[in-house]
Amino acid sequence: MKAPGEGGAADHRPVTVPRVQELGGVFLLDTQHMGYHGTVGVFVLPGPGGTFALIESGPGSTLETVLTGIREAGFEPEKLAAVLVTHIHLDHAGAAGALARRFDAEVYVHENGAGHLLEPERLLASAARIYGDQMEALWGVMEGTPQGLLRPVRDGEPLEILGHRLDVLYTPGHASHHVSYLLDKALLFTGDAAGVRLPGSSVVRPALPPPEVDLESWSRSIQAMRQLHPQALLLTHFGRVDDPEAHFRELEHWHQVWSESVLEGMRAGEDDAALAARINRLSRDALAADGASADTIERHRVTSNDEMTVMGLKRYWQKKHPERLS
Repeated sequence: MKAPGEGGAADHRPVTVPRVQELGGVFLLDTQHMGYHGTVGVFVLPGPGGTFALIESGPGSTLETVLTGIREAGFEPEKLAAVLVTHIHLDHAGAAGALARRFDAEVYVHENGAGHLLEPERLLASAARIYGDQMEALWGVMEGTPQGLLRPVRDGEPLEILGHRLDVLYTPGHASHHVSYLLDKALLFTGDAAGVRLPGSSVVRPALPPPEVDLESWSRSIQAMRQLHPQALLLTHFGRVDDPEAHFRELEHWHQVWSESVLEGMRAGEDDAALAARINRLSRDALAADGASADTIERHRVTSNDEMTVMGLKRYWQKKHPERLS
C-alpha cells in the first residue's frame, strides 16, 4: 500500500468527497481511512429525539474521524443506540467494540461472527499475519464488545431499530458471516456483498480477500439481494447506487473475469506477483476506459488490494475446485 498522497503524476487529481453526505434519510460519513477520501464509509440512521444508529463502525484507526462526522451530521455521539455491522472485517467492525463500551450501544452482527467481536484476539492474530507491522497504522485498536451489548442476528430476522424496520439477509461469499440489511423495504446496506464502486468511476470492483471467498455462495447472495428489489444499494465502499440490477450484472461479470484470469495464471505456473499483475491490468484497463483519474485508480487498488485478491482467489480454486488446476 502506498502512503496517502504518494503518486505525483500529472493526472493524479484527488476526488472531492464530503465528510458527510445526506442520502435520502440516511447520512454517509467518510472515515478518510489512511488519508484517502471516499473509500470506507459509515452510515448514520436517525431515530427519534436525536438518537441514531450506525451501520458499520469503520476501523479503530478512524474512530475519532467518525465521531467528528457524527457531530457534523447534527448528532451527539452520546445518543448512539446501536451499531449494525455487515461482517467482522476490520474496515467494517474494527471500532464496534470501542463504540459499544464508550456509549453503551448494542452491536448487531451475524451469529457466526459474534464470538470474534466478543473476543477479537484470533481475528487480530489472523490479520497480523497479513499486515505485519502495518497493523496498528492501518486498523488501530479493536476492543472486544461486552457480551451484554452483543446482539447476534440470522437470516430473515426482522429488526426494529429506532422506529425503522431492518430485515437481515444472509449474504455469504465475501465472508461466511456476512449479512446485508434492508431498511424500510427500500435501501439495502450491502457491506462487501455488492463489491466496490468508488467516487470518480462507475466501474464495479470485486472484493475478494482471503480466507473465505466462495463464488458459488456469492452468486446465490446476489440473487437473494435481487429478489428484495431494493430501490438503491448503499455500499460501504462507497455510497449510493441507484441502478442495482446493472450494478449486480457488472459485479458478476468481473467475478468471472478475475477468477478465470487467476485460474489461467495458476495453471501456467505463475507466481503471486505475476497473478497480481494480471488483476492490476484488468482493473486499470477497466478504470482507464471509464475515464478514471490516477487518484481514482489508486483508491480502487488500496480498497481492494491486488495481492489480497490473488490470495483470496488462489485459496478459492485450491479449496473449492482443485480439479480445475490441472
